[in-house]
Amino acid sequence: MKKVLMIQPPQWYPITPHLAVPLLSAQLKRAGFSVDIIDLNVKFFNRILTSHSLACADNKAKADLLRLAKLHQNTDFEAVKNSDSYAQKASALKYLSLKKFYEEHGAEIPALIANIDEAVRTMKEAELFYMPEALPAAKHNIRLALRLASMPFAPNEIDLDNYFVNPLLNLDWKNIKAQVADRSVNMFYDYMLAYAKEFAKASYDVICLSLTDLSQLISVFTLSRFLKERTNATIILGGNYATQISKDIIQFEEIFKEYIDFVSIGNGEVALPALCKALAEGISPEKLPNAIFYSRQKGKVINTGFSCAPFSMDDLVYPDFSGYDFRDYFTPEPIFPVELSKGCYWGKCTFCDYAYGQQQYSPKAIPRIIDELRYLVDTYGASKFIFVDECIPPLFYNRLATAIIEAGLKIHFYSFARLENAFTKEVLQNLYNAGARLFLWGYECESLRVMKLMNKGIDAENRLKILTDARDVGIWNNGLFIFGYPTETLEEIRQTMDVIMHNRRVICSCTFSNFALKKHSKLVEDIGKNGVFEYAPNGEFYTVYKDKIDGIEQLQRRALRRNFQFDFLEKNAHALWSVVFSDFDHLLLYLAKYGCDYVSEYRSEHRVAPEFR
Repeated sequence: MKKVLMIQPPQWYPITPHLAVPLLSAQLKRAGFSVDIIDLNVKFFNRILTSHSLACADNKAKADLLRLAKLHQNTDFEAVKNSDSYAQKASALKYLSLKKFYEEHGAEIPALIANIDEAVRTMKEAELFYMPEALPAAKHNIRLALRLASMPFAPNEIDLDNYFVNPLLNLDWKNIKAQVADRSVNMFYDYMLAYAKEFAKASYDVICLSLTDLSQLISVFTLSRFLKERTNATIILGGNYATQISKDIIQFEEIFKEYIDFVSIGNGEVALPALCKALAEGISPEKLPNAIFYSRQKGKVINTGFSCAPFSMDDLVYPDFSGYDFRDYFTPEPIFPVELSKGCYWGKCTFCDYAYGQQQYSPKAIPRIIDELRYLVDTYGASKFIFVDECIPPLFYNRLATAIIEAGLKIHFYSFARLENAFTKEVLQNLYNAGARLFLWGYECESLRVMKLMNKGIDAENRLKILTDARDVGIWNNGLFIFGYPTETLEEIRQTMDVIMHNRRVICSCTFSNFALKKHSKLVEDIGKNGVFEYAPNGEFYTVYKDKIDGIEQLQRRALRRNFQFDFLEKNAHALWSVVFSDFDHLLLYLAKYGCDYVSEYRSEHRVAPEFR
């Protein structure tokens, strides 16, 4: 029996376990493998958010600031911007980042270091977490603490919901490799080195790294390099983001010689057990689909082909969370991810790349979902859930809600949803009765003309009616908005802004983004049409292009979105939630305990600045 280790690397939200590792672990166990799992992401956040770690970071950052201040005392920073020297630019940027941070927050640092342990306890312990005056202050301190923890590695920075790399660099392999090896900017270097040494002692046959988001790239390749140097294990890279960049990663033999052995693409629930079984039985991986690897015999990287053959979701084993200590997570009770279906039942939005690497829409049977929920309730004491589907058909959702009620499951949950007319007030009431407390609705923009270009496939004129009905039954509405879609005018963007500001009761909170041309979106298939003139890569491993569109150019739409977002957050600085992505799990807990009216109307004495939202 082969021994497998499944790893969730940083950076991901340290509040909820990601579904991929527990789900794939369960499928491997069913296939006869011995599997250990570890969430290195949540352990990393626990490691850096301590008074000792922050004091060390503060000392190191201040020493760097003093050193760089002497170095740059006569620097013309405007001239540096036009310099051809990356080293000069990087040194100046690090100095300016450190200087700005300590000018703005230096007076707060001693108290922050002294109080960080209390802030972490407030996130994790119910008696503190559910104190509306304590939680905003704790979240402010944690986000500021993460800024401080990042300062020795400036300009790279970690947050609860992202990891930002040096803005001077594109995300191409040359620069990723350089950052992985550079201890001065790679905050994961020593952490991953220590764990690689520990994993080497356990003699794993296979080690799988889950790459689900751009924010994990540096940590994933840092760890994989150390594992390749110190173990004899086969290193497999998988996950949604690995699939997204699979055509680019093929270009670099070095990756397969020095960092990983295989990339598993597509539906990992099928592909990963098949690959591990082939390795265990000595079968050539060339006979499998959905695998990329270096063939020493042929002297090149082999792509065995991309297959998106559908499989029955009902055949999957329930996810296995038994290797996790839920006390590690930054929440007083865990929120369990559950997948109701594969694929998107609409799948036609022009800006979206979700369908890439996904099979056609395939839902689980409702009795199977009820059994899985009951299993998680009985096994782990679960009562809070996120349904991680991109969207759930309203009639299916209504039948599921009825089944949850009939099964007597006392749960609360949230999910993404589409603003479809089938979400009637009666359906929404049924969902509320079943435990729904929060929906993330893709409102996108106010202009009906632009909505048609997006091909959302909804009755855009009825959106506020659906949101009003949801709010009336007690469901919190978070609106998702895109600014600067191709051909969208400034006046049309202002219409969207007006709708947000004038409908604050029913649009309870917002998540803003500026239009981004994604590599695998339908818009890329029609360059020269639909307002997109041309594009250029941001680096091989970045899934968003630089673009030239008919409309507001990239930097301007970013500024528009950022300025409006800061204005919105400033106007709602005393609200409990306004909201950023890392907040939804906590928001669900508050809604389940206090209800939508209380949470919506509460105004905290603690004002949270926009940059800490």
